[in-house]
Amino acid sequence: MNNLNCLSNSVDIETENKVGNNQETQIDFKMLPIDKVFPNKNQPRKLFDKSTLEELAQSIRENGVLQPILVRQIGDNYQIVSGERRYRASKLAGMKSIPAVVRRLSEEKTMLAALIENIQRQDLNPVEEARTLRDIILNYGLTHDQLAEKVGKSRSALTNRLRLLQLPPEVQIMVADGRISAGHAKMLAGLKDNETIRFWAKKIISEQLSVYETEKQIGQSKAEEQVTFRKKLKASGTSDLHIRALEDTLQELWGAKVRIRQGKSKGRIEIEFYNTEDLERVVDSIMSNKF
Repeated sequence: MNNLNCLSNSVDIETENKVGNNQETQIDFKMLPIDKVFPNKNQPRKLFDKSTLEELAQSIRENGVLQPILVRQIGDNYQIVSGERRYRASKLAGMKSIPAVVRRLSEEKTMLAALIENIQRQDLNPVEEARTLRDIILNYGLTHDQLAEKVGKSRSALTNRLRLLQLPPEVQIMVADGRISAGHAKMLAGLKDNETIRFWAKKIISEQLSVYETEKQIGQSKAEEQVTFRKKLKASGTSDLHIRALEDTLQELWGAKVRIRQGKSKGRIEIEFYNTEDLERVVDSIMSNKF
């Protein structure tokens, strides 16, 4: 099968076939010179497995590209919206042209289209997905609710994914390369400090703990810590240890650093957050953990 057969026979790929009057719904089917196509530096997917890429390249040598990539025109060239893996494999296969669907998309819609396609194909690792979600929120001012609706996720699922970016960098790498699953990462993101997170991340890998086993062991550890706190509190009888114990309890409940400042006549509770979206997450956590 050659490249011309990869598109529907009803479509003349050597001419511009336009659908719709609105510019953003207008679609052209083309065979593009591969040297006129370039990747999007903001593409959500950053990791491409070399062995599977070579397998796809071999398939393309034999059968052509069976599904067009999606691009948008910038000047005389074309930026990839989705399909970078097919593009890379086509270059490896020595192809001179590649079938493409050309759409007129804004920057925001380009990022959303790339993100949604990768989510649907499950091509992104959890950290890549979280970074792209964050970039869309920061660059285009979308709320968690708005973005959740656009990508077909619940608000809580989107917020939990974003929390992965609060993990220590080395733990994010473990999640990105698959040594730690998204289920494990969600639990790690709820722990109170980076040292504790690093400890459990290493334990998960070294002991090959399942998500269930990890949840059980973390729960047991927390219970033991609470018993230790109570013993120290009872033995000392000091208010300072009591305050520290309360801080730890609130940190566990809210997933944020908490400090209780106690003065002679009044006190205050300080909650640490990184940005507006993180503040929304903390508020959601407080509302869902009513005493």
